[in-house]
Amino acid sequence: MLTLTPREGAAPYVFGPAPHGQGSQISPIMLQEELWERMRALPHVYMAPTLVSVPHARALFLPEGIGSGPAEAFQRGREWGHIHPHHDGSLHVTLPKEAEDDVIEAGWGVHHPVQDVTLVYGPRTAAELETVWSIVQASYRYAIGAK
Repeated sequence: MLTLTPREGAAPYVFGPAPHGQGSQISPIMLQEELWERMRALPHVYMAPTLVSVPHARALFLPEGIGSGPAEAFQRGREWGHIHPHHDGSLHVTLPKEAEDDVIEAGWGVHHPVQDVTLVYGPRTAAELETVWSIVQASYRYAIGAK
Protein backbone atom coordinates (compact mmCIF):
# COMPACT_ATOMS: atom_id res chain seq x y z
CA MET A 1 0.00 0.00 0.00
CA LEU A 2 1.22 3.47 -0.92
CA THR A 3 0.30 6.66 0.88
CA LEU A 4 0.25 9.27 -1.86
CA THR A 5 -0.70 12.93 -1.86
CA PRO A 6 -3.23 13.51 -4.64
CA ARG A 7 -1.67 14.89 -7.82
CA GLU A 8 -2.65 18.49 -8.46
CA GLY A 9 -4.51 19.55 -11.58
CA ALA A 10 -6.07 17.67 -14.43
CA ALA A 11 -4.54 14.46 -15.70
CA PRO A 12 -2.25 14.78 -18.72
CA TYR A 13 -3.28 13.58 -22.14
CA VAL A 14 -2.44 9.87 -22.46
CA PHE A 15 -2.17 8.17 -25.85
CA GLY A 16 -2.04 4.52 -26.74
CA PRO A 17 -2.20 1.59 -26.43
CA ALA A 18 0.79 1.15 -28.71
CA PRO A 19 2.78 3.11 -27.98
CA HIS A 20 1.32 4.10 -24.61
CA GLY A 21 2.57 7.32 -23.09
CA GLN A 22 2.03 10.87 -21.91
CA GLY A 23 1.34 13.58 -24.48
CA SER A 24 0.98 16.71 -22.34
CA GLN A 25 2.34 18.19 -19.09
CA ILE A 26 5.76 16.79 -20.00
CA SER A 27 8.25 16.50 -17.17
CA PRO A 28 11.22 18.89 -17.37
CA ILE A 29 14.27 17.02 -18.67
CA MET A 30 16.32 17.77 -15.54
CA LEU A 31 13.65 16.06 -13.39
CA GLN A 32 13.53 13.11 -15.79
CA GLU A 33 17.28 12.76 -15.49
CA GLU A 34 17.23 13.03 -11.69
CA LEU A 35 14.61 10.27 -11.57
CA TRP A 36 16.64 8.13 -13.97
CA GLU A 37 19.81 8.55 -11.90
CA ARG A 38 17.96 7.39 -8.80
CA MET A 39 16.38 4.45 -10.63
CA ARG A 40 19.63 3.16 -12.08
CA ALA A 41 21.40 3.45 -8.71
CA LEU A 42 19.09 0.94 -7.01
CA PRO A 43 20.97 -2.15 -5.77
CA HIS A 44 21.55 -4.92 -8.35
CA VAL A 45 19.74 -3.01 -11.12
CA TYR A 46 21.26 -2.96 -14.58
CA MET A 47 20.29 -1.04 -17.70
CA ALA A 48 19.65 -2.61 -21.07
CA PRO A 49 17.53 -1.96 -24.15
CA THR A 50 13.85 -2.29 -23.35
CA LEU A 51 12.07 -5.47 -24.38
CA VAL A 52 8.61 -3.87 -24.48
CA SER A 53 8.75 -0.12 -25.10
CA VAL A 54 9.57 2.39 -27.81
CA PRO A 55 13.09 2.93 -29.14
CA HIS A 56 15.19 5.12 -26.83
CA ALA A 57 13.19 4.18 -23.73
CA ARG A 58 15.63 3.38 -20.92
CA ALA A 59 14.88 0.12 -19.15
CA LEU A 60 15.82 -1.38 -15.81
CA PHE A 61 16.36 -5.07 -15.14
CA LEU A 62 17.29 -7.35 -12.27
CA PRO A 63 19.72 -10.21 -12.92
CA GLU A 64 18.51 -13.78 -12.71
CA GLY A 65 18.84 -15.04 -9.15
CA ILE A 66 18.41 -11.59 -7.58
CA GLY A 67 15.15 -11.11 -5.73
CA SER A 68 12.10 -13.26 -5.41
CA GLY A 69 9.33 -11.14 -6.89
CA PRO A 70 6.52 -12.93 -8.74
CA ALA A 71 6.50 -13.26 -12.52
CA GLU A 72 3.92 -10.44 -12.62
CA ALA A 73 6.56 -8.07 -11.21
CA PHE A 74 8.33 -8.11 -14.58
CA GLN A 75 7.19 -6.74 -17.92
CA ARG A 76 9.21 -9.16 -20.04
CA GLY A 77 12.25 -11.12 -19.08
CA ARG A 78 13.67 -9.37 -16.01
CA GLU A 79 12.59 -5.84 -17.05
CA TRP A 80 10.57 -4.25 -14.24
CA GLY A 81 10.43 -0.66 -15.41
CA HIS A 82 11.36 1.82 -18.08
CA ILE A 83 11.28 5.57 -18.60
CA HIS A 84 10.16 6.94 -21.94
CA PRO A 85 12.20 9.34 -24.10
CA HIS A 86 12.43 13.02 -23.12
CA HIS A 87 9.54 14.12 -25.36
CA ASP A 88 7.24 11.97 -23.16
CA GLY A 89 8.87 11.61 -19.73
CA SER A 90 6.41 9.13 -18.27
CA LEU A 91 7.36 5.65 -17.16
CA HIS A 92 5.90 2.16 -16.99
CA VAL A 93 6.41 0.09 -13.85
CA THR A 94 4.93 -3.06 -12.42
CA LEU A 95 3.10 -2.77 -9.12
CA PRO A 96 1.05 -5.02 -6.88
CA LYS A 97 -2.68 -4.47 -7.48
CA GLU A 98 -3.21 -2.53 -4.22
CA ALA A 99 -0.32 -0.18 -4.98
CA GLU A 100 -1.53 0.41 -8.53
CA ASP A 101 -4.98 1.20 -7.16
CA ASP A 102 -3.38 3.80 -4.85
CA VAL A 103 -1.49 5.37 -7.78
CA ILE A 104 -4.62 5.61 -9.92
CA GLU A 105 -6.83 6.86 -7.09
CA ALA A 106 -4.37 9.64 -6.22
CA GLY A 107 -4.14 10.65 -9.91
CA TRP A 108 -0.49 9.71 -10.51
CA GLY A 109 -1.08 7.30 -13.39
CA VAL A 110 -3.27 4.86 -15.26
CA HIS A 111 -3.33 1.15 -16.00
CA HIS A 112 -2.01 0.18 -19.43
CA PRO A 113 -4.93 -0.72 -21.72
CA VAL A 114 -3.27 -3.97 -22.92
CA GLN A 115 -0.31 -4.88 -20.70
CA ASP A 116 -0.35 -5.47 -16.95
CA VAL A 117 1.71 -2.38 -16.07
CA THR A 118 1.10 1.09 -14.69
CA LEU A 119 1.84 4.26 -16.62
CA VAL A 120 3.15 6.79 -14.08
CA TYR A 121 3.08 10.43 -15.12
CA GLY A 122 6.43 12.20 -15.25
CA PRO A 123 7.12 14.63 -12.39
CA ARG A 124 6.54 18.34 -13.10
CA THR A 125 8.16 19.67 -9.90
CA ALA A 126 10.73 18.65 -7.30
CA ALA A 127 7.89 17.70 -4.93
CA GLU A 128 6.29 15.51 -7.60
CA LEU A 129 9.68 13.88 -8.19
CA GLU A 130 9.61 12.62 -4.61
CA THR A 131 6.16 11.09 -5.10
CA VAL A 132 7.10 9.42 -8.38
CA TRP A 133 10.29 8.16 -6.74
CA SER A 134 8.22 6.53 -3.99
CA ILE A 135 6.17 4.75 -6.67
CA VAL A 136 9.34 3.55 -8.42
CA GLN A 137 10.68 2.24 -5.10
CA ALA A 138 7.43 0.31 -4.56
CA SER A 139 7.88 -1.28 -8.00
CA TYR A 140 11.48 -2.17 -7.21
CA ARG A 141 10.46 -3.76 -3.90
CA TYR A 142 7.81 -5.78 -5.77
CA ALA A 143 10.41 -7.03 -8.25
CA ILE A 144 12.93 -8.05 -5.59
CA GLY A 145 10.26 -9.64 -3.42
CA ALA A 146 10.52 -7.22 -0.49
CA LYS A 147 7.60 -5.68 1.37
